[in-house]
Amino acid sequence: MSIVGGKQSLGQRETQEDAFRIILQSEQDPKADILLLLADGMGGHAGGEVASNLALESIEKHFVSVSQNPKPLKRLHEAVIAANDAIGQRVAQDPKLRGMGCTVLAVLKIGDRLLWASVGDSVLFLYRNNRLRRLNADHSLYGELLEMVRAGKITQAEADHHPKRNSLRSAVMGDKLALIDLSGLELQAGDAVLLASDGLETLEDDAIRQILERDQIGDVRGVCSDLLNAVDERAKPKQDNTTVVMYRHAHEGMSGLYRDSRWTLRDASSRFSGLRGMLAAGAVAIGVILLGLMIWVVGFSGKPEAVQTAPSDRSVDTVDRSEGAITDSDGAENDGDQLQEGQPVDPAQDDAIGETNPDPNSESQSFEDDTPPSDASPDPAGSSVGPEGADPVDDSLGDATRDSDSGS
Repeated sequence: MSIVGGKQSLGQRETQEDAFRIILQSEQDPKADILLLLADGMGGHAGGEVASNLALESIEKHFVSVSQNPKPLKRLHEAVIAANDAIGQRVAQDPKLRGMGCTVLAVLKIGDRLLWASVGDSVLFLYRNNRLRRLNADHSLYGELLEMVRAGKITQAEADHHPKRNSLRSAVMGDKLALIDLSGLELQAGDAVLLASDGLETLEDDAIRQILERDQIGDVRGVCSDLLNAVDERAKPKQDNTTVVMYRHAHEGMSGLYRDSRWTLRDASSRFSGLRGMLAAGAVAIGVILLGLMIWVVGFSGKPEAVQTAPSDRSVDTVDRSEGAITDSDGAENDGDQLQEGQPVDPAQDDAIGETNPDPNSESQSFEDDTPPSDASPDPAGSSVGPEGADPVDDSLGDATRDSDSGS
């Protein structure tokens, strides 16, 4: 039975502007790392489709192959910035794509921890003990309107019918990101993690919870199908694309096959270069000792004696890499690499992962040791706010907007 899977529905749209990827460290070890990516494109005239796929391609490449940052949350943040830069570069090359962009959800399951970086309104749910709650910040105007409802400033009906409730306060469009949510929490055995584009908003949270509750055998793909079927049954006019990705945390603990996560290691060549330096220094030290021994022998016997050194029977450990599967949204498998056998790491001692929220039932918090670069600072809600901050609740929301009846 699979512990992770994803599915898409076109809805009433002509093109699929959502994209998702599931990158597995190992298909054999259920405790190994998993990187889940989802993007919801916008821009029309193929712009949304281009943006979402380009963003996820850039995130995967930077996170898995380019970044040498040993801290996973910072690595996720860097990967989202790289995706934003890639979209900006594509727009500069083709001005017809100006205005394209996407939301981004980049979620890493590492040991018993879940880390995420998100921009936009795509939702990250945690289902635990028959309770469904949103983990990531909502960067749509509706998210801010709900805060006003909780503060008693407006009614729920006013929030639900606000003409720009679906406008985005932050999106990956190539400009400086106004908001990015960086956080994480501890997972428990039996937890379900659900990523979804805003097409799933056709279903109420309670309807989603009931579908997850019916899954008694851990059929992840079956749950994804049930969610999409429930959306289709509503027959909503102009139904948006819907994408769902689900992970079921059935096992607790770090991987039993991998000494380290391949995503927390510094570049292996730097390790080998340091090892070569140590070996070279050792060889020099041995040479000095042998020379001193020869001088001592000559000095006391009057003639040199042969000095033999036995060859070492110890070999230097190296990082052996084998091929692992990377499955993307169309089910195709691409080549990836993974670390070979080793000893598990105690997550409590793994400084590469960073501090997580000690209470898994409380709201997520931002990581103090994984704060964004100097051009952004964390806000109280766990997001990172750029120097200009987010747009206020008014009708001047800039280009990062989506109408409920337009492509997204």
